[in-house]
Amino acid sequence: MARPLTHTKKDGSLYTRSSVVEAQIDTTVQLSQSDLQARLLIIDRNDPGYLVSECLVHLVRKGRRSDDQKLMYAVLLVLLGRCEANLLNKIPDGRVPDAANIREKILEDLTDLFVTDGTGDIPDELDFYECRFNLAFRALRIDAIRRNIRLCNHSIVEVDLQPPDATGEPDSYEDTFRRGSENFEVLQMHELRAIRQPLIKAIEDLPDDERKAVILVHVLGYEVESEDPVKESAATLCNCTGRTIRYRLTRAASKLSRFKEEL
Repeated sequence: MARPLTHTKKDGSLYTRSSVVEAQIDTTVQLSQSDLQARLLIIDRNDPGYLVSECLVHLVRKGRRSDDQKLMYAVLLVLLGRCEANLLNKIPDGRVPDAANIREKILEDLTDLFVTDGTGDIPDELDFYECRFNLAFRALRIDAIRRNIRLCNHSIVEVDLQPPDATGEPDSYEDTFRRGSENFEVLQMHELRAIRQPLIKAIEDLPDDERKAVILVHVLGYEVESEDPVKESAATLCNCTGRTIRYRLTRAASKLSRFKEEL
C-alpha cells in the first residue's frame, strides 16, 4: 500500500490519490530494477505499461526517503524530461520573452520541491503532485510566468494565465528552498577520487553548465554558494544562484548515476 498522504486542502480534508494512481504505485514498487527501467522507457500514454506522473513523483520521494539514489535519479530524470517537453510546448521560444530562462526556473522550482521534501514550512507539499500532477505543475508554471512578468515588466501574449480551477486547489507555490543540500548530495568526493575513465568521459560529455558545476563543487571543492558576498563560490563563478547550481548538479547526477556502482 502506498505511503499515506498528510497534506490538507483549505477545507481541512486530506489530499487523496485516485484509485488508478494507488493501484499503479502498489504494482510499480514491486517491480525489479530491470522491469521498472523498461516501464520508465514507455512514452506512449495509451500503453498499459505507461507510468503516470503521479506515480513517478511517489517513486522519487520513495527513493529519497530510503536513500536509494539510483531509483531517485532514474525516475527524476524521466519526470523532468516530461516536464521539459511540456514547457517547450507551453512556453515556446519566440512567443514568450525570456522563454528559455523561464523554463529553466520552473524546472529548478520543481527540483527544489524534491530537495526540500519533508522539511520546511510545507514538508508534504509534494502530496498534491501525487494526486493531480498536471494541475500542480500547471500552477507552478503559471506562478513562474507571473513572477517573470512582475520582474521584467513584460507583456506576454497568448499565454494561459487563468487559475487552474475553482475547487480551492493551490494556485501558487512559494520558494521554499533553503540553503545547503546535505540531504541531496549528488556525487561524493571519495567517489570522484576513485573515478574511472567512462565516468570521466561522461562528465566531459555533460552540457557546459552541468559539467562546470560538477567540476567546481565536486572536483575543485568550491561551495555551492556562500553568505559571504566577497567569497568565491560555484554560484558566483557561474554568475547564477545557488539554487541554479544545485539544479545543474541534480541533472548531472541523473545522467551519471549509472556509473556509480562501478566505482
